[in-house]
Amino acid sequence: MGKSQVGIYRMAVLPLPSYPEEGEMGGESYYDAVRQTQEFQKFNSIFLKTIDHMKELFNRVVMQNEEIDSDKAVKDVENVVSQSRNSLHILDMLQCMRRYDDETYVHSLNVALLSNVIGKLVFPSVSKEDLDSLTLSGLLHDIGKMLVPDEVLRKKDHLTISEFNVVKTHVLHGSNILAGMKGLDPRVAEVAMRHHERCDGSGYPGGWHREQITPFAKIVAIADTYDAMTSDRVYRKAICPFDVIHMFEREGLVKFEVEYLLPFLTTAVQAYMNAEVYLTTNEIGKVVMVNADELSKPIVKVGDTYYNLAKDHSISIDRMVD
Repeated sequence: MGKSQVGIYRMAVLPLPSYPEEGEMGGESYYDAVRQTQEFQKFNSIFLKTIDHMKELFNRVVMQNEEIDSDKAVKDVENVVSQSRNSLHILDMLQCMRRYDDETYVHSLNVALLSNVIGKLVFPSVSKEDLDSLTLSGLLHDIGKMLVPDEVLRKKDHLTISEFNVVKTHVLHGSNILAGMKGLDPRVAEVAMRHHERCDGSGYPGGWHREQITPFAKIVAIADTYDAMTSDRVYRKAICPFDVIHMFEREGLVKFEVEYLLPFLTTAVQAYMNAEVYLTTNEIGKVVMVNADELSKPIVKVGDTYYNLAKDHSISIDRMVD
């Protein structure tokens, strides 16, 4: 994908999901209103069933050394994808799922869905075989964490250097688990090993640079980082999505593949249109427009007042109204 194509994606606008308007929500937040829709409840039901299937899959593979039924695993994810109308709708649904405990399984399914979204955004003509392998890569990227001690993964305080080094071993465990499996696309094991590499060489385990990292690993790295930062962790609450997008705008252009990152951010920020937010002025407003040149600084409406956060730097979004 060339730079001109990235420019096209920066201006692309997907149709927004149709949910209750502000006056129809009876004082509920936007996401509360979405959670009440039959559409979300169906998505939620299938999402949770898929999590149950994943738990069984991960345990059979890691604890019983069984082969992975790749077709079934991908079909489970596709079943979740089929409940959404487009990439933007998937992102909207996932934002409504943020109240659930973010175990390895939930995170892995989210990363599979986000990798699927990014793959279709940046490679519109992607083959089903490649998209399935990318989706499976996202689903299994953290399978090695099942061999990391739970007391380290779920520690509420800051990790020591030695504990962080233990966590880092999950990429080796994951690659070892997946590398020898019959019929499994070798790119899946490669992603398990390399999804923490960064284009500027600051990642692990090898400190690889942009030209050394495969497209699948670059895509899953974006999906993994975005989901991890916007989700609750045992050691911190979820970071405001606009702060996460700002981080990507500030330093992500060096650490991640720009031609994959910008199309995703352009789509991701649209999922927060109509959402209520707390401003640093202690006011509650609604996101009504996205600034294409500063995606993390939208226009927010408070009553009859419009704040253009890209121009008024004294005001920013503090957190989402969930």
